[in-house]
Amino acid sequence: MKRVLIPTDFTVESLQLIEYAILNFPQTKLDVVLVYGFRMPETKWGLAHFSATKEINKLNTETFAKAKNAFVREHSDAIQDLRFELFTGYNSSAFQNFIEMLDVKDAIVAKGKFLHFDSVRCFDPTRFIKKNIENVIEIPLETTVEHQKVKFSISSLLNL
Repeated sequence: MKRVLIPTDFTVESLQLIEYAILNFPQTKLDVVLVYGFRMPETKWGLAHFSATKEINKLNTETFAKAKNAFVREHSDAIQDLRFELFTGYNSSAFQNFIEMLDVKDAIVAKGKFLHFDSVRCFDPTRFIKKNIENVIEIPLETTVEHQKVKFSISSLLNL
């Protein structure tokens, strides 16, 4: 069995990276770890009430969960396990500890800007993956979904 780290933004499109993992490691059962970058709360109250499981459940929309479950059923011969992990560190040292804990030596990432993170608390862990994992396979994927950051102004709030 091979454990493979794959970044996700909890969109159905990000599941394509798992498909590439299956293609790149044929005849091997995969333990897929989908990683999501998340900045920890900065207040004592926020830290005391923080739960990685709760955050993952918030991110795991019904659409994504259905697509993921269908994908796992379809590829049950290749996927041994699929799970989610939040990376809450800020630097490469923290990421090295993270991957050591997970015992990961392989990763699949998209070239370029494929994943999108709309919240200020979330970030793409791809740069940490490229810098710290021994065997990183980059896949040329392009997103078809255009994400725009919502800009607020006083006039838009007042409907002027």
